[in-house]
Amino acid sequence: MKAKLKIVLFISLLLLISCQKKKFELEKKDDVLVFFKKTDVKDLDPNTEEKYLDTVCQKMQNQVNDSVTRDLYFKIAVKYFNLNSLDKYFKVTKIVYEQSIQKNDSAHIAKSLCYLGDYYESKTQLDSAFSYYLQSEKMYKKLNDTLNLGKLALYNAGILYDTGNFSEGEIEGIKALRLLSKTKNTRLIYETNVIIALCLKELNSYKEALEYFDMALLQLEQLDKENYSKDIIKKSRASCYNNMGTVYEKSQNYKEAIHLYKMGLQTEKLKQNHPKSYAMLLNNLAYSEMKLGNHNKNVKNRLFESLKIRDSLQVLSCLVASKIRIGEFYLLEKDTVKALSYLNEGLVLAKIIKSNDDVIQSLKLLTENDTKKKCYYSKLYFKVNDSIQIIERKTRNKFARIAYETEQVEEKNEILSKRNTVLLLCLGGLLIVLSGFFVICRLKIKNSQLVFVQSQQEANEKIYQLMLTKQSETEDARKEERKRIAMELHDGIVNGIFTTRFNLMQLNSIEIDKKEQLVQELEKTEKEIRKVSHDLTQNLIFEEEGLPEVLKTLIASQQNQFNTKFDLSIDKYIYWSRVSSSDKIHIYRIIQEAIQNSNKYSKAEKCYIMLLKTADKITIRIWDNGTGFNPKNSINGIGLKNIEERANALKGDLKIISSLGNGTTIEVVF
Repeated sequence: MKAKLKIVLFISLLLLISCQKKKFELEKKDDVLVFFKKTDVKDLDPNTEEKYLDTVCQKMQNQVNDSVTRDLYFKIAVKYFNLNSLDKYFKVTKIVYEQSIQKNDSAHIAKSLCYLGDYYESKTQLDSAFSYYLQSEKMYKKLNDTLNLGKLALYNAGILYDTGNFSEGEIEGIKALRLLSKTKNTRLIYETNVIIALCLKELNSYKEALEYFDMALLQLEQLDKENYSKDIIKKSRASCYNNMGTVYEKSQNYKEAIHLYKMGLQTEKLKQNHPKSYAMLLNNLAYSEMKLGNHNKNVKNRLFESLKIRDSLQVLSCLVASKIRIGEFYLLEKDTVKALSYLNEGLVLAKIIKSNDDVIQSLKLLTENDTKKKCYYSKLYFKVNDSIQIIERKTRNKFARIAYETEQVEEKNEILSKRNTVLLLCLGGLLIVLSGFFVICRLKIKNSQLVFVQSQQEANEKIYQLMLTKQSETEDARKEERKRIAMELHDGIVNGIFTTRFNLMQLNSIEIDKKEQLVQELEKTEKEIRKVSHDLTQNLIFEEEGLPEVLKTLIASQQNQFNTKFDLSIDKYIYWSRVSSSDKIHIYRIIQEAIQNSNKYSKAEKCYIMLLKTADKITIRIWDNGTGFNPKNSINGIGLKNIEERANALKGDLKIISSLGNGTTIEVVF
């Protein structure tokens, strides 16, 4: 009884301690939340807000690693990011990333990777940002999170656009649009349409770019229905008009560009609320008017008003554009001194911000217009242009390599995790056994096929031998019959007619004229019979032995999956009567084997077979325009060995000319 009482007291004590601990943890968490809520006060000074966040982070160090704590860390990170305290944002994100890994929380790991990508993108370290976004995308793919997958595809499309990989950016943008279309996030769909349109603009697909900008405008109308921020919608619409104007400007349709820029400038309170967008539209409007041939005071005023606004905002990338365009304006005004001054200022700023396009543009204009330093700027232009091309090529390769390496790391991690299980070892062993069994079966099947093909070839050769023998016998019979007929005509009929004619000549007839007429008729008949006999004998000499007809039948029967066109050409001056039956078999087999190889491997459009008479030799030539092969690597093949052996049997010379991608020629001269 006492023992039971002790156990009950012990359990009660443990429960009490546990409850006290949980109460203490809740009190600590409540204390953290109190400080965090202070950062939500409206119109709070940024420095004060950052101090509150620092205090919250300090108090968070002793918090339990649970989902609530990690969610709070994410909220702190977002506030640091909005305050542009990027180093603190990075530090907090690393903490939540490590905690997520400890708890194997896939959703939070994916989210923290995305946050790390945002940090590097803000630092313009785009390769690192791209890498983290890819890692995050892999995690979200496993979680089947369509919204975040679409968002990451959009981020990657933006990075690829910024680095000049416009084709890849378009592909990634389409991927993002396909995913985000399944969600109801209208804002992200709008941004995706914009990035696709921008990529298409740079690829000179102007019509398609305008179609995607139109779809972006439709999304802004939907956002308006969803009671989205009116000010943001106005700014986005003005930005859309500006981008559409640049499409028309790039395609040299300046009238339409001017119309769109003016539509953008009509946005309510654009100058007061969004001076950067206002200055951009004003600068682009002035430039299009200038390109249309207007060099009036309004154009100049707009250019300098835009420059003044940009100078006050100290947006260097925009200042570069203004300087270069003012330089172009003065070039049109024939004021070369001012033009060169502004172009030089633009070049200096472009180098500072490392804007390659602006550096190239300013150098090009300086080369064309600065006669004193033309040689200097020309050399610098080509040098910079070459280096930019090399950098762009390296950048493309780098992003492709990052994507590949990210996949490789993921695959290695999966392999390492699987190696730690007995199941993988069992499956691996089973796989090896099955693979070995499969290889053995395959080898047996191949061996059986080879034996079958060889036996079929032997059977075909016997059939052909019998066919030639039969044909030879038939020809011999025909020859004998012709000789017999010729002999009968010559020895029998001709002699009889000759005797009759002789007897008629000896007769003493009164009708001498009639007798001479009969003698002449007999002489005429005798000549005709001799001619027939002679023709029968001559035809035997030049009669062909039948091989050409057999070859024509062989060629006519050829067909394959590549629709190869076969053509046969036989020299009419070849005397087949002088070629033995065994040699004809070798000729037939060489052509048959070469055609069979062409059918199997060459993928040719054409295959020509020629038999030519050259002096006292015959040339067999088989040519195709297929994929070709390396004769050194294929010399041990059975087909080529057979051709070589038959060429030796003909006492001929064999040549095989081929290389990868350049077709094949097989030639035997005997």
